[in-house]
Amino acid sequence: MPPAERRGVRPTAPAVSRNVGHPVPPVGSLQETAASPPREARKAELAAADERLGAQMKRAVAALLDKKAEKLLVLDLGGLTAMSDYFVLASATSDRQAQALAEAVEEAMKAEGRRPLSVEGFQKATWILLDYGDAVFHIFLSEARRFYGLERLWGDAPDSTAAFS
Repeated sequence: MPPAERRGVRPTAPAVSRNVGHPVPPVGSLQETAASPPREARKAELAAADERLGAQMKRAVAALLDKKAEKLLVLDLGGLTAMSDYFVLASATSDRQAQALAEAVEEAMKAEGRRPLSVEGFQKATWILLDYGDAVFHIFLSEARRFYGLERLWGDAPDSTAAFS
């Protein structure tokens, strides 16, 4: 016996009809949907976004090189994770140079119409992280880079540095 009946209480909600049709009408066959023009338009949008990201990355990498970043490495994470397409790792010899590198990346990306989603570690400057969503820039002091070893953690990621230098 259900607990409500044991207490002498009857449910007051009306019974729900089980013969309710699906609220979304069928759209068509899979073949009709797959061949639709919006899918081709989406492919064109994605290709244009990839081109824009490539131009933005080239500009940011050039800014890092202009400020004398050491051990510059661009890892292509596209096939490995959904969190980001690229990790850019760069080393600095001092905390002031690390801050200058971070500012140079911010200026370069701002010129491309991008603002970081998050900036971490700028004041301490041992590891500065600039997160742009599809590209994450890690600027380290040499000791911190050796300690954290992101190159080892993302060892499966292909090196794409030459594509952006």
